[in-house]
Amino acid sequence: MCDTFYKKSPTKIIFAKNSDRSANEPNLCLFYPSQEIDENRKCTYINVGKVGPIHSILLVQPSWMWGGEMGINDQGVVIGNEAVFTKSKGKKEKKLLGMDLLRLALEISSSAKQAVDVIIQYLTEYGQGGIAGFDKKFYYDNSYLIADGNEAYILETAGKDWVLKQIETKGNISNALTINYDYDIGSQKGIDFAGKYTEPVYTFFSKAKERRECIAQNLINEEINVLDAIRILSTHHPNDEKHLYTKGSVRSVCMHQSLLGDHTTGSMIVDFRKNFPTIWLTGSSSPCLSLFKPCFFGIVQPPVFTSPIESLDYWLEHEYLNRAIFARLIDREEYLQKRDAIQKEFIEEEAKLIQNNPSQSELESFMKWCFDKESEFLQEYQKEINQVKDNNIKMSRIWTKKNKVLGKNVFITDFDKRNKK
Repeated sequence: MCDTFYKKSPTKIIFAKNSDRSANEPNLCLFYPSQEIDENRKCTYINVGKVGPIHSILLVQPSWMWGGEMGINDQGVVIGNEAVFTKSKGKKEKKLLGMDLLRLALEISSSAKQAVDVIIQYLTEYGQGGIAGFDKKFYYDNSYLIADGNEAYILETAGKDWVLKQIETKGNISNALTINYDYDIGSQKGIDFAGKYTEPVYTFFSKAKERRECIAQNLINEEINVLDAIRILSTHHPNDEKHLYTKGSVRSVCMHQSLLGDHTTGSMIVDFRKNFPTIWLTGSSSPCLSLFKPCFFGIVQPPVFTSPIESLDYWLEHEYLNRAIFARLIDREEYLQKRDAIQKEFIEEEAKLIQNNPSQSELESFMKWCFDKESEFLQEYQKEINQVKDNNIKMSRIWTKKNKVLGKNVFITDFDKRNKK
């Protein structure tokens, strides 16, 4: 389950996404440099032959797969994907995951429109399918929100079929097909795409409608800024507030583990600018508790890494902290007061920095300063973090089960080997 939105106003363009997956599934923030040609590009399950030249990309990536949930390339193209539940056949066959299609598009494309074309090309040639879940056999098709500094599109798919709609000023997608007849172009003409392909049961229980409507309501305002985007990604359904970390719910934009569904395991916001965007990353789960750190493309400073192992260590350290809060070892309100003050400082200092046309070294120093501030903040809770790390806490049955295997086998692609008892 996921949510992605785009808002273009007279002064600002914002792209934002939550990645909702298994609570134990690390979302790693990894930078991949450019390369000329790969003669036999290996994706999660299949090869797609010759690819290149390949752009450098920043990917928010589930640890076990080749593709990513969201990302941006050196041309300023940004993409987020959503699981959608359709009547298409062949999902259990090993083909391209929706996340593989996202990465291929970022690697090859110089514009949002070209990224659309790349996804359609590979979708048509290879199809989509294969196990897409971390600790459950989960199969789905995908929709995409694709943007750059000039334009944005929603692409919805079902098997090898697709429809495309350009976004003028705002749009958002969740875990449901939403385009009926109002598309610009499609693989078939004149059909009700959502009406024809929606699988109603899974779509209903995903609670995509509630989350999509919640975000759409927040996009009505003419202007939104980074703090607004953080607030939107951190939103909980009012009826979930009393039991956020015990029962969870799939109807909240910031999702927490429940019997039915997933957990927000990574978040990204892109604040587009003419010269370069600011990319705000949590590098961790639970945006309602995490700090969004300002990052700049091509600079490898935490929360951005080139090493999957180092990125995993970063994600796990924050996950131990979050679960300490879930277990009430840490007072949530007191913690949030401190977190909010640091978040406000990051946003204010980033705005000052950008006004002064900073150099690459100044951007790098600023990212390092933010990382040091966050590290100091986490150090205040090291005792509680260690308690979770040592599995010395009491939590609900769901979380107790999750905690026992947290961080294990996270890089293994084969589902059965990854989940071997």
